Amino acid sequence: MLRGLLPPVFLIILITAILPFALTLGPAEQAFDRALGDGAYAIATIIHTTAPADVMIDPQAERAIRADSLDRILFAVIGPDGRLLAGDAALAAAPRPGDALPNPWIHTEQVGAEPLRIFALLAPCARFTCQIRIGETLHKRDALQRGALLASILPACLLGVFIVLFVVYGVRRALEPLQGYTSALLRMDTAGWQALDPAQAAMEVRPLIQALNLAGERLRSATASQQRFLSTAAHQLRTPLAGLKGTADLAGVSTDPEQVRHLLRQVSRSADRVARLAGQLLAIARSDQQIQDPAQRRDCDLAELVEDLMEDALRQAAAAEIDLGFELKPAPLLGHPLLLREMMANLLDNAIRYTPPGGRVTLRTGTGTAHVPDGATSASVGKPGVVSAVQSPQVPMAWMEVEDDGPGIPAEHHSSVLDRFVRLPGSGGHGSGLGLAIVQEICQAHDAALSFREGAGHDAARPGLCAHVAFR
Repeated sequence: MLRGLLPPVFLIILITAILPFALTLGPAEQAFDRALGDGAYAIATIIHTTAPADVMIDPQAERAIRADSLDRILFAVIGPDGRLLAGDAALAAAPRPGDALPNPWIHTEQVGAEPLRIFALLAPCARFTCQIRIGETLHKRDALQRGALLASILPACLLGVFIVLFVVYGVRRALEPLQGYTSALLRMDTAGWQALDPAQAAMEVRPLIQALNLAGERLRSATASQQRFLSTAAHQLRTPLAGLKGTADLAGVSTDPEQVRHLLRQVSRSADRVARLAGQLLAIARSDQQIQDPAQRRDCDLAELVEDLMEDALRQAAAAEIDLGFELKPAPLLGHPLLLREMMANLLDNAIRYTPPGGRVTLRTGTGTAHVPDGATSASVGKPGVVSAVQSPQVPMAWMEVEDDGPGIPAEHHSSVLDRFVRLPGSGGHGSGLGLAIVQEICQAHDAALSFREGAGHDAARPGLCAHVAFR
C-alpha cells in the first residue's frame, strides 16, 4: 500500500520544486536584462562626437559602466560602416544574429572563452546612426539559478520528507485495527464466528469489515447447515438401513420360499422408504444451500413447474387409488425452480400418502390478492422465517394449494408438524416427518406464507386438508 502511495508523493515533490524555480527565474532574468539595457541607453547619452566619424566617451563614465563585482562588462560603439568607434573590439566582432531584428535586441553569444548576454540598440551619433552594444558575462545569472534551484529544492525535499512520514504514520494508524481483526479472525473457527466491530476501524475500512462480517455469517450458516444435515442424515438413515440389512440377512438364511418372498417384499418397501428419506434429506440440503444464494432465483411459473412433476404424481396416485386433479392457471413469480418443484412434490406426496383409497386430491395454481382462506390457520405461528399470510388485499401475488379429503391435521398441530421428524400420533403411512419441514424451509427461502384449513372432507373423521402457499 505504501509503495503505491510513494510515486504520487514524489511527483508532488518534483512539481513543488520545479514550479517555484521556473516562476522565480523568469522575472529575475528579465530584471538583469533591463539593467543591461539601461547601461546601453546610458552609453547613448554620454557619447560625444569629435569628428564626422569619431566618438569619445568620458573615461570616468566608462569606468562607471564597467564597474561590477561579479561579471565582466564589455561595450562597443559601432559606426554605420561597421568600424569600431569606441569600446571593446571583441564585442564589436561578435556576429549579429540577423538583419531583421527589432531595435533594441538582446541575445546570448559566445565571445572569446565566455558566453555573453548582449544588448544592442541603434542610437543617433551626430549626423549618422551608430550601434551601441553592451555585454556582460553570466556569473550573476548562474549564481541566481543555483540559489533559486536550492531555494526550491530544499523546502520541497523537507516537505516531501514530512509528507512521507505523515503518510506512513497515517496509513499505519488507519490499518492498525486490521491487525486486531486479523488476530481475531485467526482465533475463530466457523462454528464460533463472532461479528467484528466496524466502529473500531477507519471510515474507509468499515465497508471491508462489514463485508467480512457478511461473509463470515454466511460461512457460519453454511457450516451449521452442513453439520445439521450430517447429523440428521446419520440419525435417520442408521435405523432403516439396519432394519433393511436384518431383513435381507433373514431372507438369506430362510429355507421357506413363501417367507423369503415375504421378506423380499419387505426389503423392497424398506429400500423405497430409504430412497425417499435420502431424497428428502438431499432436498433439505439443497434448500439450505440455495436459501443463502438469492442469485439463483429466476422468473418461473408455478403452473409450468407442476407439469414437470405431473407424470410421477399421477403414477403414485393411480397406485394408491386416488383421484388426482389439477386446476392450473398462470402463476408467475421470481424463485428457485428446483425448490418450488420440491415443495409442490412434497405437498402432493403428503396428500396422496395420507388420503384413503378412493379419495380425491387437487392441486391448484393462480394469481390473486393475498389473503388467508376462510377458516385457515397460519402455519407461521412460532416459526421463524415463515411469514404470516395476512397482507393488504390490493397486493397481487402468485399462489398454489393442495387440497384433499383425507384425515387432515388438527388445528392445534398446525405449527408442530413443520418441525423436522415430527409425525402426528396415530398417523398412518410410513413417512419420516420431513415433508412439511421441507415445505416450510422452501417457503422461508421465498418469503412465502403457508397456511392450513379444512379441505374437501365430508365428515369429522375425514375433514380433509388444504395447504395454501401465498407468495409475495
